[in-house]
Formats: sequence, structure tokens, C-alpha cells
Amino acid sequence: MLGTSNDYLNRLKEREKDIDIYVGGEKVEDVLNNPVIRPSINVITKTYELSLKNEYKGILTVMQDNEEINRLVYVEKSINDLIMRAESQRILNSHIGNCNYRCTGHDGINAVYASTYDIDSKLNTEYHKRFLRWLKDVQSKDLVVETAMTDVKGNRSKGPLEQKNDFAYVHVVERKKDGIIVRGAKMHITGAAIADEILVIPTKNMKQNERDYAVSFAIKPETKNVHFISSWHPMDIMKKVSKDLGTDIDYPLPFGHRNTYLIIFDDVFVPNDRVFMDGEYEFTGKLIEYFVSHHRAGGGPCKAGFADVILGSAALMADANGVLNASYIQDRLLDIMRHGESAYAAGLAAMVKGYRHPSGEYIPDFRLANITKLDSIEHLKEAIIASADIGGGITVNAPSSKDLNIEGLSNKIAEALKGNENYTAEERLRIARLLQLWVAGPHLVGLIQGGGPPAAELLALKNDMKNRLNDLIENAKIMAGIKKE
Repeated sequence: MLGTSNDYLNRLKEREKDIDIYVGGEKVEDVLNNPVIRPSINVITKTYELSLKNEYKGILTVMQDNEEINRLVYVEKSINDLIMRAESQRILNSHIGNCNYRCTGHDGINAVYASTYDIDSKLNTEYHKRFLRWLKDVQSKDLVVETAMTDVKGNRSKGPLEQKNDFAYVHVVERKKDGIIVRGAKMHITGAAIADEILVIPTKNMKQNERDYAVSFAIKPETKNVHFISSWHPMDIMKKVSKDLGTDIDYPLPFGHRNTYLIIFDDVFVPNDRVFMDGEYEFTGKLIEYFVSHHRAGGGPCKAGFADVILGSAALMADANGVLNASYIQDRLLDIMRHGESAYAAGLAAMVKGYRHPSGEYIPDFRLANITKLDSIEHLKEAIIASADIGGGITVNAPSSKDLNIEGLSNKIAEALKGNENYTAEERLRIARLLQLWVAGPHLVGLIQGGGPPAAELLALKNDMKNRLNDLIENAKIMAGIKKE
């Protein structure tokens, strides 16, 4: 069934007292009204609201067993499903202007669906059956799922077993008859504390002697001994100060910039029915491949949605500055559009070239998914640069909106801050803060690192190239006339 924003908010309200969250060194008692956390809650409620709109039926939603469910918790079953997945990413992000906080859940669901099928098929285990029972509950309630993949890793030059820090990688420390106990830490996990479910998967391909680190499971955020430490960015300080000053103009973004978490698993018990991998190290590589194929392919449409927001914001800033129709500005706006559409095209290609897994799931093309991630970095980077060029210095040098209330100076300050007479000084400040999210916010680093850093994509592509190179060389020999066909 399709959930509603009220369903989600009611669930969160019931559980918030049991979720151990810290922001800026302080324990959060009121999750729903915390100024740092609330924008990400708004994002999630927006995903529910959009899924209920008639114009997005069949895109943000899908029919399964004669019931309409949210695509964000759906296992893709055709090439057309993958195409609709691309379209849904763009729609969500173009409305939200931020991470939609639920894409990793979708990609983790699809990855674990395929990997548990692989394990059961070869080892005659029951992971897939367990996962299907868990997934049925997720889909029937339209729950918010976040995937926790990235371990904190400790000393990057060493593997899991060489770490002196026992929290560097999530691993099994004890196996009981009814479940496992895990320890470790995951980082950069978007929206984890306010999810309904967290789906944990390994961060790398594990070796035989690293089998304790080959673990996948699902937990609820309120589970005992799970702790969440929120990310802390200069924009969080601005958000908090804006609230203290009693003005929303200095931070007018209802959906925020991005909120991620460090998750500490401090000897957490996970019952067997929520464990989807325990020691099957030989399947970790494929599990990760399935996840990044979905996640990196979806990254192109995700960035296209961002580019739509950047394009509109930059054009609005140009209009407020009185230069919207200037030839140079129009050229730079076209640059933003071009880069957004190029990112979308790359992701769409990965979807169209997807393949059918033996489980019946469809997975985007691995090679093109990696290309999508790399190209999207360049495309959105150029879009951000163009928006900074268009927006001008006010996007980072604007005074506080409280300065518009300085006694004896307010009118003069307002006049000084006006551009196009069709916009007030306050409106121009709001527009500048909106564009500031892109030119001076955390999105660029998130773009580069999210879904794996460029080095990860390049390594995957290099291995793929090596596998193809001999055939390509032989073909070149034929074309050069030094070998007969």
C-alpha cells in the first residue's frame, strides 16, 4: 500500500524517545522539532506527498500483486521499471532540491534481494525467504529504509583484521542460537536516525579470513545499543542561529542541505530473521556490485533533478539582478541545462542496458553505471560553477536579514540590496540563500563521494577494460590487416 506523510510522522513520534541521537554534542529529546533534523523529516514527508499525486502514478508508484506500492521499496522487474526508476529520481530531487533520503533504501533492497537469492541457490540457506518476509512488511507499510554501507574504515592502508580500532568495520562478535551480536561503525549514512528501517550491507569485498565482516542485516533505529551522531556543517550552524534569531530568511530551505549520521553499533543483538548474510564472504563482491549498479545509475537522474533546481535558482537570481535576458547569462543557463540532461542521459543508458538477474530482478548495466557516476560529477560541478558565475557575490556575501531591521539604517540597507525593482530586498536575500546551498553548501563533496569516490569507479572500469582488451586488440589486428578474420 501507499503510505502518507502522517503515517510516517506518527511512527516517528511514537519511536523518537527510544532513538539515541546526538547533534552538536547534545542528546536530542525532541526529534520532530530539532532545527538540524527537521528539514530531513520534511524531505521524507514530501516523498510521500509526491507519490500520492495522480500525475506521478506509474512513476513514483508501481502495481504489484494488484496493489499499488511505492517505487522506493520496489524490486525492479523489467527494463521499463528501471527507466521509471530513473524518472522517479529526477522528479523527487527536482521537487526537493536535496537528497530524497530514500534512494539508498531502494538500492539496498534490490541488492540484497539479488544477493540472498544467489546465496540460497548455491548454499541452500534461507536468507532469501527471510528477506522476503522482511520486505513484505516494508512494502505493506511503505516504510522508510536507509542502507548503511560505508564503514568508518580506520587506517585506510589496512584491512579489517589489521585495525587496532574494533569499530572500524561492522562485524559479528558473537553468534547465538537466536541471532548475532554486531559491533562497529558506519558513517555518511543519510537520514538513518529518522528511518523506519536500516539495511546494513558490507562496505567491501571480503576475504575468507574476513568472514565475520561479511554480514548484512536489518535493524530499527530504536534498537538497543545503536547510537546516531549527526553530521555538523557550517550550514547547520546557520540554521540553528537563524532559529535563535527568529528569522527563516537566512536559512529559507524547508528541505535543508543534507543530514547524515555516524552510526555506532555497540554490541547490538540482531535476531536471525533479520540477518541476510553471516559469513558468506564469497558473495560480498556481487552484493556490492548489485548495490552500486543501482545507486550509481540512479545518480545520473538524481543529479539531473539537482540541475533542474540549480537552473531555476540561477535564472531567478539573474532576474532579481536584472540580467536574465543578457546573452552571456542565457549561455550560462544553457550550460546548466546541458550538463543536467547529459547526466540524465548517462543514467538512462545504464537503465536501458540493464539485465535480468536469475531472481527476476533487473539490474542496471555495471559499466555504464560507473560511467554515469564519473560523468555526473563533472556535469554537476560545471553546473554549480555556472550558477556561481550567474549569481554573483551576493550568494556568499549577503548580510543577515536581521540587518534589514537596524534602526535608522533599515531603509537604506534595503535600497542598497535591491536589484530588479520587481523584487524586494528580502526576496533577493531569499534567492541568494537558495543559490548559496549549491555554490557554498555540502553538495559538491556529496556528489564526489556519494556512491563511492571516483577511484572506486575508475578501478571497476579498469578491471572491466582489462577483461575486454584482448578481444579489442584482436579486432584491431583484423582492421589493420595483420590478421585474417
